[in-house]
Amino acid sequence: MATQKKNVIDLNPDINKQIETLRADIALLTKTVKTQATQTAKAKASKVTETATVKAAETKAKYDELASTAEKSIKENPLSAVAIAAVAGMFIGLLSRR
Repeated sequence: MATQKKNVIDLNPDINKQIETLRADIALLTKTVKTQATQTAKAKASKVTETATVKAAETKAKYDELASTAEKSIKENPLSAVAIAAVAGMFIGLLSRR
């Protein structure tokens, strides 16, 4: 029994050293994971911003094209435009009464 006790006492400093090493490794791993997560988040945010900018530009171009087409159509056929607007107004008025 005395031999076992001596072995436990001899192992105790080694275990403490191993625990400290594990703590240092875990701290380093945590730092690495945090750094990688930050870099990944920044890359994703940059990609989302870039995609949103491109989509906004495409949408603006399409809106400008449609507005130009509508304006041109109204200038070429003003009576048709007024008639369509009147019918649409009446339809909306009927729907809003119910």
